[in-house]
Amino acid sequence: MTFYSVDYLSKQNNLTNTVGTLLVVITFILLAAGLVARSRHRFNTRYRDLTIIAFLFFLFFAGVQWTNLQSTNAKNTQQSAMANFAKNYVKEQNAKKGQVAFNSTSLVDGMIAKEGSRYYQINLSKDGQSYTRTQVYLINTKTEVQK
Repeated sequence: MTFYSVDYLSKQNNLTNTVGTLLVVITFILLAAGLVARSRHRFNTRYRDLTIIAFLFFLFFAGVQWTNLQSTNAKNTQQSAMANFAKNYVKEQNAKKGQVAFNSTSLVDGMIAKEGSRYYQINLSKDGQSYTRTQVYLINTKTEVQK
């Protein structure tokens, strides 16, 4: 079972969004360069074809980026809620930050918190404003903590 430390949860970032945005910007620059070259050499069909190809790449990458943006917004919201929950959990339980880890990167009902050598199941209320914790015992005690 994999657990994630409080530091890991608060430092998560999404490299995929950065790469996608960079591809959109590069294809937009290529599209602009193609339009300038096409306007300077109106009768040369090579620039027209390159501009059309750059425009199609721009539409493709922009569409992919838009789809990724919509799907990752909800995931990022859940991850930031989990990071806030983890920080508050450490304060409320008077635990050391380095000894607490969770088995989920998003805030879900029934997740397990590891505090030192003890494990607790976190049950969230329906509105997500409160929780209860119950000590649990793992059958397979082989755990890995991502820091």
